[in-house]
Amino acid sequence: EIELSEGLYCYKFIVDGEYIFDPSNPYRGYCGQYENSVVRVKDSSRPIFETLITNDTLTVTFVPGIGGAGPENTPNDLSGAIWNENTMQWTLDLSSFTEGKHTLHLEVNDTDSNIAYDEVVPFWIGEQSDFSWEDSLIYMIMTDRFINGNMSNDNPTNSAASGADWMGGDFEGVTGKIESGYFSDLGVNVLWLTPFNTNAQDTGLAADGVHDVAAYHGYWPIEARQVDPRLGTADQLKTMVDAAHGAGIRVIMDYVVNHVHEGHTYYQDNPEWFNQGCICGTSNCDWTEHRLDCQFTSYMPDVNWKQRNASEQFIEDALWWLEEFDLDGARIDAVKHVDDLAITNLATRVKQRFETAGTEYYLKGETAMGWTGHDLASNQEQYDTINRYMGENGLDGQADFVLYHAVVDNVFTSGTENYQHLDYWTNRSQDQYSPGSIMVPYVGSHDVPRLVSRADTGTGDTYNQWSEDGLPGQPGIDSPYQAALQAYGWLLTTPGAPLLYYGDEYGEYGGADPDNRHMYRNMTSWSDRESSLFENISQLGQLRLNSIALKQGAYSTRYASADLLIYDMSHSSQNMSVILNRGAESTYAGFSSSDLIKFGEASFSSGQITVPANSVTVIELDVITDTPVIIYGCMDQAATNLNSEATQDDGSCQYPAEPVLGCMDQLALNFDSNATQDDNSCQYEQVIVDNNSQDNQSTDNGNQTNNSTNQTDDSTNQTNNSNAQTIQCTGCCGEVRIIVDNGGGCPSVQCAECDEVDIESKSSVSEFLRNGLVVAVFCGIVVLAIISRKK
Repeated sequence: EIELSEGLYCYKFIVDGEYIFDPSNPYRGYCGQYENSVVRVKDSSRPIFETLITNDTLTVTFVPGIGGAGPENTPNDLSGAIWNENTMQWTLDLSSFTEGKHTLHLEVNDTDSNIAYDEVVPFWIGEQSDFSWEDSLIYMIMTDRFINGNMSNDNPTNSAASGADWMGGDFEGVTGKIESGYFSDLGVNVLWLTPFNTNAQDTGLAADGVHDVAAYHGYWPIEARQVDPRLGTADQLKTMVDAAHGAGIRVIMDYVVNHVHEGHTYYQDNPEWFNQGCICGTSNCDWTEHRLDCQFTSYMPDVNWKQRNASEQFIEDALWWLEEFDLDGARIDAVKHVDDLAITNLATRVKQRFETAGTEYYLKGETAMGWTGHDLASNQEQYDTINRYMGENGLDGQADFVLYHAVVDNVFTSGTENYQHLDYWTNRSQDQYSPGSIMVPYVGSHDVPRLVSRADTGTGDTYNQWSEDGLPGQPGIDSPYQAALQAYGWLLTTPGAPLLYYGDEYGEYGGADPDNRHMYRNMTSWSDRESSLFENISQLGQLRLNSIALKQGAYSTRYASADLLIYDMSHSSQNMSVILNRGAESTYAGFSSSDLIKFGEASFSSGQITVPANSVTVIELDVITDTPVIIYGCMDQAATNLNSEATQDDGSCQYPAEPVLGCMDQLALNFDSNATQDDNSCQYEQVIVDNNSQDNQSTDNGNQTNNSTNQTDDSTNQTNNSNAQTIQCTGCCGEVRIIVDNGGGCPSVQCAECDEVDIESKSSVSEFLRNGLVVAVFCGIVVLAIISRKK
């Protein structure tokens, strides 16, 4: 046993007389001239935390120091947690936390006043808790060249060459774009921003030794832990990150590990931390041979990672940025120009510090390589060099330089190679990199001319940098934008975490650095071709965002010819097929009626698909519709147009109008043609029959009966026919009643309801009877009149 105080210690194992590294410890360092395994020894008197998140419950275990004392209280960020003294654990229910990212900082003393080693616990609540870095669509922002959200912090040098000075982009500009939904509409869920550090105030000579360039890009740091005021303040950076997290977007920083600017405080105070090497690329200073000690320029000192103090300081600075601003990962600049331990040590410390409860951070590397031939053997060194820095104890992924040079240089821009070439090298990216690595394919970046300018062949200005050389202009033909659609159709539907370089979404043009770093242009200034490209890339980005197959599926070739490539992206939950066609309209058989076109203007017919010229088509295979077909219609049983088969009411119901009351008999004086319901109000013309125009009297003066009590005075028994009248009155259901009127008119009648058919039939019968009765009455009166005269 060895008793060690807190600190770092070098060691090796001796196996069969040979010194070897500790295979279980990836952390390395130099002790003198030799590289060793390094162990970090903690103060055994101080407590530590252990954390675990399962099923929305955070469990924090307090592990006492050697003295065994328990916690003095509950850490502030665990407010509301339940403490179990027997297990020495706090449990915190996370289900009530708002959706988004949360980071707890655990600090506490034990009852003996020993300070526990603090712990950072980042985690996501809601949909983002299931995020995998394979799901990423990364958007790279050169902050100074994006959006100027606050003109008060602009501070150009005014001495740099045209296009090479500060232009005013800042954190507030990025925040505004996040809040506008711009990135979410593109399907972007990760932002990579150029370095935040304060950079050199003055200019430096470009590689040509002629033009002065400012440090707007962020790769000439002069302060280790200070935000460049030309980009904004620390609080504005935090606000930007919070806005991104609120939108479900992760943020990764760009971190420079190879060099600093000569004005950096570390170089001023600790010159021994830096190599005194040659200038890379000059005579006797080959980029590969001297990759670890040469300087990029004379004013950029090269960090010596063999210096233990330098190594540890640069790692601590990286952790500070990640923690202080709640970032989610980092892009590591110029990886192959630093010792391997710089990458493994940084990756180890990031995991130890931030992945304690299961949330994964992403470290992406830049190991600039190329494509050196048409066969795999010619490129094996390229793949091996990139793989060198990835794995369980290294980077999570890297920019896929081999794929870029193989297909962008040779297929999407020059067109010298066909789609079989594209397919071959896409397949190689699936089988040549370290298992589990998440590579970053790209078709544009801040180090190469813009894609549409490269595809605008024949101009001769693609690689020009400076205004006096003649810079590329906005293409005035369709072909560069068609090539860009093919490139992005491929990029957004293949494995990995694809990268969108700011402005490429609408086809920004430009030559070599710095002309490939124009200020972002607002959509009001886009051409029709640019707007169309943006619309297509947005749709593809959204499709990728919502497709598990496009994000996490396996690539397999279905068909490849010179100008037509069809490949599948297969996942256990979904299968997609992608068709890239850079030639004329084409037809391909092999799809089924259950397949569904998700992007593009292709058409199906009997299992055969026809794709337009210069098109991208994305198809979901074997779509099973679990939800019933919606049948729209009226679902109200009280409506006149009830659809008994409808499953969703469409608001089309129609209802009967309110009845219109009135007389419905056409024979009536008050017949109402608008009436829909008879109200028994019909009135008819009165028929008056005159029985005798003369007085009709019967007088018998001589006929007497002596019975005094039984006397008939015929003189008093008179029939005054001039006063007797018959009138026609309305009965029930159309019946006509003949009444001898004594001056009282028609009597009122009470009738039950009757139907229209009965009314018509009864009206006809009544009319016949009425006429007959009138004739009979008339005849009777005539007979009475004759008899009267005879008497």
